[in-house]
Amino acid sequence: MKTKIFILGLIVIMVSSCISKKYLPTSKKIDVNEYGSFIIIRYKKTSRTSGELIAVDSSTIVVLAEKTKKCMSVFVRDVDYFSLRFANPRNYGWTIPIYIILPFIHGSFSVLTIPIHLITTISLTATGESSVIYTNKEISYEKLRMFARFPQGIPQEIDQTSIK
Repeated sequence: MKTKIFILGLIVIMVSSCISKKYLPTSKKIDVNEYGSFIIIRYKKTSRTSGELIAVDSSTIVVLAEKTKKCMSVFVRDVDYFSLRFANPRNYGWTIPIYIILPFIHGSFSVLTIPIHLITTISLTATGESSVIYTNKEISYEKLRMFARFPQGIPQEIDQTSIK
């Protein structure tokens, strides 16, 4: 029974480490990405919004909402928290099953080395995931602009409703 729960937990960790937004670049192509970063905004009074970061100015954040596929403006004063993913993380999930099997060459010492390998690979996978995320505790709204599709603001000739 414990083995089934353990294997199920490993599968959940591996699958969850593979999920990310398709429009986010790899770490090698960050400087040539034509889209904005993925942002999750939690409001002070209501729930939250997530989607592509389109533009940021001193008072508003424009987000292409993930659910409605329409641009919406969010006032900075209404934002409680934001989390920004600027690239797809490196996927280290493949290391978990390999580093669980590898200690079996240690023979009876594998009882000691399997947990060490498991802790190491899970922490490596979690670190790889969080290395491409910023929160409002780490960057200011001024620096948040760098991750928008339009870092200098939406040009006047572009209508917000036409952004897809």
